[in-house]
Amino acid sequence: MNNLTRLPVTFGLIVACVTVYIAVAFAGATYGYPLNFALVTQPHEVLAQGALVPASVASGEVWLLLSSMFLHAGFIHLALNMLSLYFLGSFVEVAFGRVRFLALYLTSGLAGGIAYLYFGDFHGSVVGASGAIFGLLGGVLGYSLRRGTFSWQNPLIRQLLILTALNLYFGFSVSNISNTAHIGGLVGGLAFGWLLAPTVYSKRKLRAAIPTIIVLGTEMILLATWFLFFV
Repeated sequence: MNNLTRLPVTFGLIVACVTVYIAVAFAGATYGYPLNFALVTQPHEVLAQGALVPASVASGEVWLLLSSMFLHAGFIHLALNMLSLYFLGSFVEVAFGRVRFLALYLTSGLAGGIAYLYFGDFHGSVVGASGAIFGLLGGVLGYSLRRGTFSWQNPLIRQLLILTALNLYFGFSVSNISNTAHIGGLVGGLAFGWLLAPTVYSKRKLRAAIPTIIVLGTEMILLATWFLFFV
């Protein structure tokens, strides 16, 4: 079985992000950006239309929480995130299943976005799949905690902990990286993985959907609370 057949969601997400990246580069021509430049550094004017900006969400553009997950600031940003997505997706999608993997990815990305609403710059902007990717890390860690396999002696857990620590350190060291969204995605993934552990082998659809229902429901409550008390 080839990887494309084995990892349809992982490759689908990668294709979606790359397609959006290329589309943004072509759209940059409207603002006078040469294509070769826009393929390296995405046009700010185009990114701004889909980037997560708390002030814009406050004015009703809630869809930015989703669109920002598929945008990237430049080629290196895209490449690093897609490599991470492939590396993590290659075993998380197989271990959790396609639907649960997609639910983990999207709810973690949303968790990262909501964290940025609460703790990020109200007029600042953020783009990228990093929050969702941190959620994949969190999902495995949360799952292992609940299943009793979380141990430094476990080589997979050890590698993921080191990877998480290095990425968080890098995020705190570089000024234009939002660790707020990273940590939000990580926490969302931890919660999803913890809730997933008892249901991962369940054949009952409602029971299998419990992690998504609880995490997404909590996110909706947090989003409503932000609108009510922080805007």
